[in-house]
Amino acid sequence: MFGSCRRKLLSEVRRSAASCRGFYSDVTSGSNAMYLESLYGQWKANPASLSAQWSSYFEALEAGKSPAPPASSSALRSAAQEANLSRLASATSTSSGSIVPGGSMSGGLQNLIRAYQKQGHMTADLDPLGLHEWRSWFKNDAPELEPSFHGFSEADMESRFEVSFGSISGEATLREILAELSRVYTKTLGLEYMHITDNAKVEWLRKRMENPKFIPSEKEKLLSIYSNLCNVDSFEEFLNNKYKTTKRFGVDGGEAAIAGINAAVERAVVDHGVTEVVIGMPHRGRLNMLTNVVGKDIVQIFAEFKGTHYDFDELMEAIDHEDWSFAGDVKYHLGTSNVREFKGGKKAKMTLECNPSHLETVNTVTLGRMRAKQYYAGNTEAERKKMLPVLFHGDASFAGQGVNYETMQLAKVKDFDVGGTIHVIINNQIGFTTNPDDDRSTLYCSDMGKGFDIPIFHCNGDDPASITSAFELAADWRQEWGCDVIIDVICYRRYGHNETLNPDYTQPLLYKKIAKHPRTEKVFADKLSSSGVVTEDELSAIKQASLDRLEKAFVAADSYHGSAFNWVATEWKGFAKPTDKAEIYPTGLEVDRLKQIGYALCTAPEGFNLHNGLKRQLKKKREDLEAGTEIDWATAEALAYGTLLLEKKHVRITGQDVQSGTFAHRHCVIRDQKSGAEYCFLNNLGLGEQEKFIARNSILSEYGVLGFELGYTYENPHSLVIWEAQFGDFANTAQVMIDQFISSGEHKWLQQTGLVLLLPHGYEGQGAEHSSCRIERFLQLSDDDEDDIPNFASKFGSHQVQKSNWQVVNLSTPANVFHAFRRQVNRNFRKPMVVASTKSLFRHKACKSPLEDFGPDTVFQRLIPERNPEISQNPDEVTRLIFCSGKIYYELVEKREELGLKNVAICSVEQIAPFPFDKMKEQMEKYKNVDMGDGVHPGDVIWCQEEPKNMGPWFYVKPRMVTTAREGLGKDVVIRYVGRRSAASPATGYAKVHAAEQDSVVQAALVGYESANWEVQRPSKLLGHQT
Repeated sequence: MFGSCRRKLLSEVRRSAASCRGFYSDVTSGSNAMYLESLYGQWKANPASLSAQWSSYFEALEAGKSPAPPASSSALRSAAQEANLSRLASATSTSSGSIVPGGSMSGGLQNLIRAYQKQGHMTADLDPLGLHEWRSWFKNDAPELEPSFHGFSEADMESRFEVSFGSISGEATLREILAELSRVYTKTLGLEYMHITDNAKVEWLRKRMENPKFIPSEKEKLLSIYSNLCNVDSFEEFLNNKYKTTKRFGVDGGEAAIAGINAAVERAVVDHGVTEVVIGMPHRGRLNMLTNVVGKDIVQIFAEFKGTHYDFDELMEAIDHEDWSFAGDVKYHLGTSNVREFKGGKKAKMTLECNPSHLETVNTVTLGRMRAKQYYAGNTEAERKKMLPVLFHGDASFAGQGVNYETMQLAKVKDFDVGGTIHVIINNQIGFTTNPDDDRSTLYCSDMGKGFDIPIFHCNGDDPASITSAFELAADWRQEWGCDVIIDVICYRRYGHNETLNPDYTQPLLYKKIAKHPRTEKVFADKLSSSGVVTEDELSAIKQASLDRLEKAFVAADSYHGSAFNWVATEWKGFAKPTDKAEIYPTGLEVDRLKQIGYALCTAPEGFNLHNGLKRQLKKKREDLEAGTEIDWATAEALAYGTLLLEKKHVRITGQDVQSGTFAHRHCVIRDQKSGAEYCFLNNLGLGEQEKFIARNSILSEYGVLGFELGYTYENPHSLVIWEAQFGDFANTAQVMIDQFISSGEHKWLQQTGLVLLLPHGYEGQGAEHSSCRIERFLQLSDDDEDDIPNFASKFGSHQVQKSNWQVVNLSTPANVFHAFRRQVNRNFRKPMVVASTKSLFRHKACKSPLEDFGPDTVFQRLIPERNPEISQNPDEVTRLIFCSGKIYYELVEKREELGLKNVAICSVEQIAPFPFDKMKEQMEKYKNVDMGDGVHPGDVIWCQEEPKNMGPWFYVKPRMVTTAREGLGKDVVIRYVGRRSAASPATGYAKVHAAEQDSVVQAALVGYESANWEVQRPSKLLGHQT
């Protein structure tokens, strides 16, 4: 009967839920079905344990009817948890003759226990300073924790109950039960977990939290915890004594958090087989993390304080002879990698990511590296469990920075999931000088985590034993469930934001309290010695050994010999730094091979139901490949990916719409129109062994996802990793990542990346937000000097790009797209590439390339000269020389043909930065009859752009064109500007105004406006001044 009714139960709730299905209301999905089964089992065991509604529901089911469940979603989960508690708290009073209010299985005691499990943290002893100010600021109370709330009075305190809870198994008085509840849930460790919707996870946590042995008490374990803490504390005190006025952003007041993560890592490595740990964190406590967790040589850290960790002469010599040098960064921003040995000889590679001062920016970078490690290790569940990501946060930044939400939202997304992250908040209860009631609207800084169904531990920073237990349990949780976990270490900041600032100005009362408060090491040592578990002599010996180690390393730092050019990368053997000799390898391939790949990109599996529009596209692609004369942009891109995959190079592209492409041009992942099944052409080339291609539509995030892809590139250089913005200007929401990491990471941290940013760009009348990728911002971040005298010798371009911080390109041919992507990987150094990608050229009839432009001996063209042989072969006939970039080239050519002009040469600058001085010189030199200007007014060498004058490449190219003519030709050229007038908005929203502007730009570039005395310097009010 039970089995048949159970089947009936699931069948009926599925039917009833289907009629009113909502995102959260499907009572049959996942754990909800389990909750119903739990309730049914409880009802069968004791019908009186549930409410009359549930009894009626189950009776109706057994009678063969089809009732609707009395509750769903969170209400259903709560009901199931109540039923579970009923089994745990077998609350039958044994007092003779006494009647306990609410003492039934579903009554007061059960609810009291559940209240502690759910809300015990709200009265827990979490603040080492004893203030708990957040509770008054956010009007926190928990009346449910009072026995009277559940109908009990003082007279009931000695009533006895049968209870299985914590250390109690059997009869206990209500007073004893309350004491045990308080011991578990309201001491120095609070746990929020009853919001988790999966009952199995709730039970897993409850059993461990309520285990009497959860907080260690044995001597060996406590001495180990003290030793870890002492190493952390002694390091901070030592530096404070030696360098009182030096910024180090110490973790004084939050030392137990570093000791805690050390314990978590050790648990993960020794007990769970973790072999890789990647940590991302801000500056507070970073030096301590490097020393005591990652295992960086402490002698080197002291040398960094003394300034002896690098050779100044080596740096100066690099600047003098190589014209490039490492800028370096402050010591509390630096990262490193190190193989560390743990108990039993087990080893793990520890990596701490470099990080700027921008708090939380490193989060997704860390996870991107971790995901790459997991991918290259095989990406099986077993391998992923061997790799642990850890993120440290500040309380104000975790609550205030939106990238934290983006980071956590990636946790379960395909191709972004890293199998769970341990999040640690060093909760100083202050943000620089801002109090918590000003920096958030929630009770806890960690409250965002509750939206992601993960546990949150709140720990008193002065209790290293409970902190260690929480951290070790967090490691167990991550390995068991593959989910994130948050540990909120509530502590304090002993000094100001840094050691040189006086916090008394802004928090006088708080810092009077802190000044009198003993260090965590002292608090814990006193607790251990007073308990009689260990002696003061044992503790003193541990502390002295720690101090002796530091003193010895401090002396050794005087003779430390380091290099300014320490290479941090791990899988990059053989790759050249900017000061090394580099190689660029061919990017062209045999045409027959390209056709083979192209045909595979046009062939769907047998029986696959293609969209009719896609059928036509694939048919056309095949015809174009067979003819070999008109390869479009999307095909060129796919050919680049396919060739790299067959060369065993991994290709990954992510962004909000990358599978089809924002402009429906890519379609690299297609879907069966009947079944919805996916098929990826690039993973099924059928031409031999190949690497994997990943195209994954991402969450609607730029900042977080771009950082993730950047981190992904750090792990292994043998890959092409691309992030594509939906529209180019959306990249400005990731500007921090661009400024602090991508453009400057190599110069600051010697950290190369080959990341590609595809940013759709082009003026097509779509308004301010869909026209410009703000290319001027990327050019402004380019590190080449406009007045540097170029070396026009051979291979100038390859040497130039090696010393540049990145490449900024605006391409105009499919062949150049192909070569640009392949060039990224086919050289022994890596540079980011920013692509002002096209929109309209995907389908432009003239934007095609013959297959021969992809063939052997073809390469990327930094500048494409005049393409019309009739003009290029008669240079003496040319009197007007136009340089432009991107899709406006085709508009200029179309208008030139319409006007029948043969005296105008048009050159497309494909790579804007670093600037192609040598190629520009060739064109200026070729067309000798073009007027260079009179030194004051422009002649007929023109820079033409679609963007307003204060935007686009103009400010960047103008001085470099002048330098080219001056140093290459000995001429003083004045460049004529033709483009839109300066503006605040990138583009107009009026279609007719856009068309008028575009016509004016093209007309002025080709024909111009002559004024003998230069009375008119602006030929149209729609355009900018020509000088």
